[in-house]
Amino acid sequence: MWIDKKQELKTSYYRSFIALIAVPILLIILISTGIIRSMMRDAAIKTIRRAQDNIVSTLNTEIKDVSMRLSHLIYVNDNEIMKKAARTDTDDIANLHAAAGDLTESFNYAMVPVQDVLSTIFYMKSGRSTYMKDDVLLADEEVKESDWYQAALKDKNMVKTGFYNTGVTFSYRVSNAFTLAAGLSPGIDVDRDGNIEMVAVFVSSKVGNLIRDYDKEGVLGSTMILGKDGEILFDRQNAGELLPENKAFLKEGVTKERIKGKQYVYVTSQEPESGCRIVSVVASETLTKSFNRTAMAIIAVTLFLFLLFYFFSSYFLKNIIEPIHNTVEGMKKVEEGNLNVHVEPAGQAELCTMIHSFNQMTRHLGQLIQDNEEHQQKKHEAEIRALQSQINPHFLVNSLSSIRFIAQVSKFDSIARMAEALMKILSCSFRSNSGFYTLKEELEVLDSFIYLMQIRYSNGFEIEYEIEDACLDCLLPRLILQPVVENSIVHGFTELIDEIGKIRISARQQEHVLVIQIEDNGKGMTQEEIRSIFDKEDREKQENQSIGITNVNTRLVLNYGNDCEFTMKSEKGVYMRTVIRLPIRRKGDKDR
Repeated sequence: MWIDKKQELKTSYYRSFIALIAVPILLIILISTGIIRSMMRDAAIKTIRRAQDNIVSTLNTEIKDVSMRLSHLIYVNDNEIMKKAARTDTDDIANLHAAAGDLTESFNYAMVPVQDVLSTIFYMKSGRSTYMKDDVLLADEEVKESDWYQAALKDKNMVKTGFYNTGVTFSYRVSNAFTLAAGLSPGIDVDRDGNIEMVAVFVSSKVGNLIRDYDKEGVLGSTMILGKDGEILFDRQNAGELLPENKAFLKEGVTKERIKGKQYVYVTSQEPESGCRIVSVVASETLTKSFNRTAMAIIAVTLFLFLLFYFFSSYFLKNIIEPIHNTVEGMKKVEEGNLNVHVEPAGQAELCTMIHSFNQMTRHLGQLIQDNEEHQQKKHEAEIRALQSQINPHFLVNSLSSIRFIAQVSKFDSIARMAEALMKILSCSFRSNSGFYTLKEELEVLDSFIYLMQIRYSNGFEIEYEIEDACLDCLLPRLILQPVVENSIVHGFTELIDEIGKIRISARQQEHVLVIQIEDNGKGMTQEEIRSIFDKEDREKQENQSIGITNVNTRLVLNYGNDCEFTMKSEKGVYMRTVIRLPIRRKGDKDR
């Protein structure tokens, strides 16, 4: 047990150290490493973007260059080459041979032989084709079905471009080949003979070699060229399987996706002329691989330093841990309500002074609590006695007024009975040995009061009882029913003319609750009038009209607190119902 106590104090100390020192340091390290990691990641992405910018720039230059060459070929010397090409559309071998030689001479002069131009083809409307420089491996049908070919047919005299991820001629079949195709369909103003359907130029692109060089650097990932609709045009490392089904990565910028349980970063740039997208796919861990090793080393050093501090703290705390722990245990007992706690002074002088002060404080606190309880008890009893005595003058005045009224108008023997009933009621009011009656005793006093009121009001009302036998020995504050019944007689029946006032009193036991109900057929009250009875400001304006009801409610709250319930429900001109719910108490109960 002693070891457990000491360990609890150690735990408290270490928690403070962790919260105030360890956690802030770790947070600083983690935030710093996170920032550095993000910077390294951003730097790697910037490197990818620079590589892509180079690819885009090269591709854009090549597209503009091939478009310019094709336009120059068609329009040079007042469409001279187009006229010569049209003459090759013949079945005469001699004429074809002569026209082809003439066309070749003009073609070499116009294009100026360069290495990147692979082939130029004149596609005739008759289905024939004339090749310049080298034959194309692609079938004519395949070329004519391509998007760029069809787009050029629809838009006359405009250059349209397309791409192939292989070499397209017999002399140019190398790895990493990326071929650029440009086509122009001449209108009648350019091809006056109307024989040529399409002029196409195939050029070897440097983009394939650029991507090959960039792919050698692992941090740049795998680079692909996609069409404007997302179709793959060039993919030398088969990275197309890493492209997600959604097309979010096609938007220019940086996106992230998880493929096969692994996080990938997609960097996308767009070539403005063709709409092609350059997409680089790289694993997230690849971007910060070198940094992760450095971060692990930093974390290892930090944990080692914390371990050293743990051993130092354990050695240092042994000199003060036990007396402080004993004091803490004493405080816990005080918190639980035990003020008879005495902690044995021990430890350093400062600790002994603290423990002495703690012992004096608990003794003084206990005395203060005891004095306060006695004071509150006396105050409570005085309030109850004052409330009980508050009603006596009020009732006494009404009763004496009734006796005087009877004496003035008639000489009845009932005056003696009235006096006897009044004496019984006054005896109950001035009795001081107990604040509680049984329900049976309360009903006996109520009978005397009702006898007086029936004489006063010339038997203008009837009363009916419905009391369960099990309820007769239940305790309740004395004179708790009389004010409610008086309210029904004095205020409830004032407007009854042809009808007899009726009061019904019932009592029943409901589980551990005594339920008393007083109901009359009087004029009733509105909800606003009922609310004003329990509102202090409204009650003061009404002078003494509802003092009895208010007194009953106040005494119930003082005696039972929230365990009781006093409710009034009424319908104007129909009835008034008062319900009192009290916890059942009987003579001899320990919790009386």
